[in-house]
Amino acid sequence: MSAGKKVLPYPELLHAIGKFIAKRGLGNICVMEFEDGIIVTGTVLYHTGETMGRRTETHVLSGDDLQRLVKGG
Repeated sequence: MSAGKKVLPYPELLHAIGKFIAKRGLGNICVMEFEDGIIVTGTVLYHTGETMGRRTETHVLSGDDLQRLVKGG
């Protein structure tokens, strides 16, 4: 995955994306790579009083975002 800068090694990139996903509590994940970054889509379950709700979240991570994730920022 190249962000127009340096190429990020997939093991490091996927580890950082996994931490990003876990931190947000996403399930039913779809990760798509595109020329300038990654799109992560997943569902979040949440309490709505007596029941559970579900919402879909989509995060577009640019090459710069990915660089920061890999560095731990």
